[in-house]
Amino acid sequence: MAKDIRTQLQTLVSKLHDVREEFYQVAFGRSADQVLGPPASEQQLQNFERSLGYALPPSYRQMLLLHDGWTALEDEADLLSLAQRREEEIRDRVESFKKMMREGEDPYNPDNLLVVAGADTTFVVYLDIDTRRSDGEMDLVEYTYEEGELARHKDMVSLCRFPRHRSPPI
Repeated sequence: MAKDIRTQLQTLVSKLHDVREEFYQVAFGRSADQVLGPPASEQQLQNFERSLGYALPPSYRQMLLLHDGWTALEDEADLLSLAQRREEEIRDRVESFKKMMREGEDPYNPDNLLVVAGADTTFVVYLDIDTRRSDGEMDLVEYTYEEGELARHKDMVSLCRFPRHRSPPI
């Protein structure tokens, strides 16, 4: 199963990367300036899961084993790498988002994990831990501060296949 998820993600990431580059060239006459990170190690992921107190969903885990981060995945928002999570501006963004969600009307579990964020953007994607299913997957929620929830995806494969924010669908 993990191999199938990995193969799907490899194909989708390649397509999405190429489609975004082509879109930026046609629309803006420039590169999207996106950079796929190197793979995370199994040990790094185990340490990260230990710090979270729960296992990552299989599809998100496979994504990090393929690419630990994706700079400019959505304009100024990145698929956060494990290293970025330690950066002060990203930690501040995460805390700001959690504070806003705690003060909002919608229930928000503080154990949810932001997977896409940036220091200067209001667009995020988070793992909704309350939706954990028997296969270990959780919903990934696309969210903006201005509009609220934009879309839900059953796993990382679905998010890469049908991004709802600004990326063209593949």
